[in-house]
Amino acid sequence: MPSGEGQPLLTQSDLQNVRGVMDSSDRQSLRSMNSETSYVANELRKNLYSTRSSIIAQVGAISLFLYIFYHIMANDIIFFTGHPALNNFAIFALTQSIILVQPTSTAAEKQLGATVHGIFNVIAGIAFFGASSIIFLNKAAHQGIHFKSVHARLGLVTYILLFANVLLGITQYWTPYIYGSVSRAKSLYKFHRVIGYVSLAFSFITTALSTTTDYNRNIFGMKFIVLFGLVIVTSIGLAIRIRPQKFHFKFRRS
Repeated sequence: MPSGEGQPLLTQSDLQNVRGVMDSSDRQSLRSMNSETSYVANELRKNLYSTRSSIIAQVGAISLFLYIFYHIMANDIIFFTGHPALNNFAIFALTQSIILVQPTSTAAEKQLGATVHGIFNVIAGIAFFGASSIIFLNKAAHQGIHFKSVHARLGLVTYILLFANVLLGITQYWTPYIYGSVSRAKSLYKFHRVIGYVSLAFSFITTALSTTTDYNRNIFGMKFIVLFGLVIVTSIGLAIRIRPQKFHFKFRRS
């Protein structure tokens, strides 16, 4: 029998050393991944509160949320209360989702930002659906006239825009192949951005116009000038952060 035949190529000690090296490499890789994820998350958090424009937007958004919340809680809680409460929460979530991705630069920031942005939008969409259901059921219970006021009509348009845009955003990001290809889905991002800003603007206007309803005049008592002022402050903060080049619109010359 040749020398060494039948003996293992690696001793138990050698195997332990290999496992130790592999474990060490895996730990280093995990630490590196965790560090990169933490860095990206930190950069996204900075978008929310670490710049002058984000601070302006947040002061307006938080003040708007608290002002409406105060008037909700200052009155009796009834079935209808869910309508302004859910709308208020949804608009705040929608505003945060936009501030979060203004802007994202690296591929990692875009990926994580899109995921969190989508979560915010889904939450806002669910809240808007709840709010719209409550007002519809409340009107039906009291045999009220639907879409009588400017607030109600604009609210309907706003809901349609919001639901359509949430669906567009989800399918573009998570199921891009229904559009034929990933590149074609990405080419529609600009429309998602535009509709997002337009629907948020409609949400703000609808909120301000809620002061013209009989319910607000008789019960809530919110002031148009206050709501409008807070909407303007929030809009200024958001507008400063818009990057026109992100829309990628191309116009043909005649």
